[in-house]
Amino acid sequence: MLKPYHLRYFISKGVVSCLTMLFLLSLNICHAQIDINSDETSSNIKACTEALNSWTNALNNRNTNRLSSLYNDIVLYYQSHYTKEQVSKSHNSFFKKNTYFQQRCENITVDFVNGCQAQLTFDKYVQTKKGGPEKKYKAYLHFIINDGKAYIIGESDATTDDNIAKKRKTVANVDNETPLDAIFCNANVGKVLEASYWDLVELGEKEDGPLAKMILTCGFPRGGINGVIHKDYNGTKGTFYCGGYAAGGECYWPVIFVYTPATKEITCIGGEE
Repeated sequence: MLKPYHLRYFISKGVVSCLTMLFLLSLNICHAQIDINSDETSSNIKACTEALNSWTNALNNRNTNRLSSLYNDIVLYYQSHYTKEQVSKSHNSFFKKNTYFQQRCENITVDFVNGCQAQLTFDKYVQTKKGGPEKKYKAYLHFIINDGKAYIIGESDATTDDNIAKKRKTVANVDNETPLDAIFCNANVGKVLEASYWDLVELGEKEDGPLAKMILTCGFPRGGINGVIHKDYNGTKGTFYCGGYAAGGECYWPVIFVYTPATKEITCIGGEE
């Protein structure tokens, strides 16, 4: 079960500072007005902590169906954009390799990113051998809250994030005119692509370029691309794909952009929330 948690707010004259959303890597979110005493806030806290409890119980009981129900369609899963199905495969693989697994969570902190998203940071103690030692991780889950239920859109820990950051290389010299074939190519596989729609078009001063048009396929002009470029999406040869984000209202959520050079086709997976 969860140990008692507390709310961590940075408050100045009633304004709660938005945290930098981890699944957006370097994107800074503007300030949001959040009433810490409202019924909605209390309900959102309850939804997130209940989801954290369910997540821990499902992992400890190896309940993959229950685990799957807790995740959003696209998840920033240990700094890689995964579909819900890929997350399930990862869990199944983990359980096959580890015949025993137990975890517990302590020192839980709730941080609101905005009115419909929250991040829970906690100490995760993991045991992979019965009677063996526990390993401690500074972990987090990022939730989007919809109709009173919290769904995981981000999962990782500080150790994994630090290790990935040390190895990360970024695609350079990308602007509003760069052709997609020059971005999504073998030379850039494994590199991080970072681009927001409004930066590319310079806040509307320029017409949509190739990458800006790709971002618009998510259905929201406040979206962007911020993830590692990979090949062969879902086993489809000749495709390239990269994680990104869509935005509706004040909420952001992860998506996956797929590009097929042979046909110039662009697809956004998870863009309609």
